[in-house]
Amino acid sequence: MNSLIYIISSVFGYVIIGFIIKKFINVSEKIYSKFDYLSFNILLPLALITYFWQIEFPRINTVLLLVSFFGSGILVFIIGFQVGNLLFKYKTDDNALLGLSACFGNSVALGIPLMHSLLGISNVMPYMILVLFHGLVHFTYTTIIIESYRNRSLNLSKKILSTITGLFKNIVLVGIFIGIFLNYTKIMQPDMLMNILNSISDIALPCVLLSLGISLAKFNLILSFKKSIIFTFLKNIIHPVIGFIIAKYIFNLEDLLVVTITIASALPSGSQSYYFAYRYNAQKDLISSNIVLSTFVSFFTLSILIILFNI
Repeated sequence: MNSLIYIISSVFGYVIIGFIIKKFINVSEKIYSKFDYLSFNILLPLALITYFWQIEFPRINTVLLLVSFFGSGILVFIIGFQVGNLLFKYKTDDNALLGLSACFGNSVALGIPLMHSLLGISNVMPYMILVLFHGLVHFTYTTIIIESYRNRSLNLSKKILSTITGLFKNIVLVGIFIGIFLNYTKIMQPDMLMNILNSISDIALPCVLLSLGISLAKFNLILSFKKSIIFTFLKNIIHPVIGFIIAKYIFNLEDLLVVTITIASALPSGSQSYYFAYRYNAQKDLISSNIVLSTFVSFFTLSILIILFNI
């Protein structure tokens, strides 16, 4: 129990500190922006390059890992989509954004530090594989749905090509790909360079968590609070339940993969779903409320899962 409290508090503690700093300390927005850029565009990619360069890739059933996780995610997306469509009578593009908010988890800013703390560096590779494909899968079909609805006359192949090109501009994906390339090509790891990179990795994840807390403080929980309860329930409860059932009882995967899929599915709604809402100027209030509420609820739901899995 002491180790559980330490892991949860060490991860969420940085988020809370970042939230408090933003809410109660008068710091210019320019400084926050620079810190955010440093955390996500420099420190985190370097940490990912370092990790993937040094790790020994495990022999796992990658196909069933991906099918279990993304299969459950797509099912939750459909449920969220239909809730918006049938219950709230929203348009197709609005429903796609709500479906994304219900299934897309905070896999980078919160997920990577949490899974490293829970599983250790030797067992976290299956999760990192999910991170690699997370945005690529969910962002692609969400963008296609929205763009197809809003630009019915545009050629579908051009929309798909544009979407994939944009995804590969994601600096997190770039960091992962570079690390994998360095690993598979067996490029030498100079001691001095690795010492520097490992030191950067040690501070990267706390900085990312602080940045996450600062970002959450910008969102308003009160706006669309009642509706956000539904999508938080889908993200924090239904998604991990479906992921667990598929991994455990349909594909009978090994314990590490079941734990990885379930915990990854239980991660709170990711802040990038808000950037989609901002980009398309739709459902910003509801999605921002869902992100804050889902993150708060995840403190308890993730703790319960960790206890149940006896990690």
